[in-house]
Amino acid sequence: MNEEQFPQTKAVVATTRKWNARESGQELAQNILDRLKQNPDFIVFFSTIHYEKYGGFQELLNGIYDVLNPQTPLVGGTVRGFVNNDGCFARGATCLGVVSDEMDIAVGVGNNTKRNPVKAAAQSVQMIKKGLAESNYNHGFLLNVISGAAIPNIQPIGSKKIIEPGMGEKTLMRLFSFSQKTLQMGAARDEEVVEEMIANFPDYTMLSGATLDDGPGFRNFQFHNNQVLTNSVVTLGLKTNKIVDVKSNHNMVKTDIEFEITKSSNDKRIIHEINGKPALGELLRLMAWPHEILNEETWLKTTFYFPIGGKSSEYSKNEDSPHVVGIILGNSFLLTCKLHGSHASVLTINGKRLLEAVDDNLASIPFQPDFALFSSCITRFETLGNKVFEVRNKIDQHLNHKPFIEFYVGGESSYSQQKGLEYMNMSFNSALFGSDAINQ
Repeated sequence: MNEEQFPQTKAVVATTRKWNARESGQELAQNILDRLKQNPDFIVFFSTIHYEKYGGFQELLNGIYDVLNPQTPLVGGTVRGFVNNDGCFARGATCLGVVSDEMDIAVGVGNNTKRNPVKAAAQSVQMIKKGLAESNYNHGFLLNVISGAAIPNIQPIGSKKIIEPGMGEKTLMRLFSFSQKTLQMGAARDEEVVEEMIANFPDYTMLSGATLDDGPGFRNFQFHNNQVLTNSVVTLGLKTNKIVDVKSNHNMVKTDIEFEITKSSNDKRIIHEINGKPALGELLRLMAWPHEILNEETWLKTTFYFPIGGKSSEYSKNEDSPHVVGIILGNSFLLTCKLHGSHASVLTINGKRLLEAVDDNLASIPFQPDFALFSSCITRFETLGNKVFEVRNKIDQHLNHKPFIEFYVGGESSYSQQKGLEYMNMSFNSALFGSDAINQ
């Protein structure tokens, strides 16, 4: 049998730094087409928010489809930045193009993730199940790109990250609920989307990330083929003979600060009381933080490095997943994701451990990957600064220079039936695609 008759998979990564949106899309697509020598079977695509002001995202997608077959499946969204074979970028766009005769492909989409994440996930699930119904391949994989958190617009207060005590708790919670469910500004609820995906595809592996802008947290976008979406989940579904290995780690360590959560919202996301006391005041006391820390510039820059450790999902096997303390709502505070159970602790990390997370994640790769995707926390990107180039080099060396994209998001996770769901902040998450080592 000639080598060409064996099943083949080829992947390439392209990057653009052009300012004009349409020209950027055309450059990406032409690069992919030239190197694959044929139209890709699917595209994974990420962009920073900057193109919103330089032609718009619709023009960016139009540029891609000026070059590629208009039926080419595309999944992606806006990110804080990205790392790939070409380098490290806080502005621009990138895509991974794949051709394979070892995969069946489907794309799903669901809307209104902040209002009803279960229904949104179910919409996407239905499309994936229909698209892969006839596949005979053994291994399933989902890439879930989900709308991230948006700073709520609580009138008459407006869009603020810190609302200090003063307004009645019940009134504030009603206003927050209105913003969340009606305006769809507030918590991403992306872990609830992922949980619904797991309930429907328990034997699939998954990688997920929540889209965002360049820091303020006011808007984010998802891409489904030639459509620009908000408050949506877009899912790439694959059935393949390839092995897909996923892994998550955060390398944070416990401090000696532990406490009991004695009152929280029904969705386990808003903490009202700690140790039987108003949550905000008790957290400040435990951390020995002055009241002056409650300003929007200092608060988030500090709390990202001292998240609350706990279990984030019934599907999780990790009892110490980092939950960043986000918006202050009077005497309460909002976590970036649900926290199951009452016992919690404070975690922390340093720059050395941030870098070591990459080596720890990729130290034992069970096969030679054909390509890889990584979802990672924006705080890692912003904290490491020019050390991000070390991350890029570490990944490149571990993968033996195979194509990859690491995209920086605001809520990230991986799932496998063996390892469970790892949903957290401050994490590094990998999905490696390759041949079964036993059959090599």
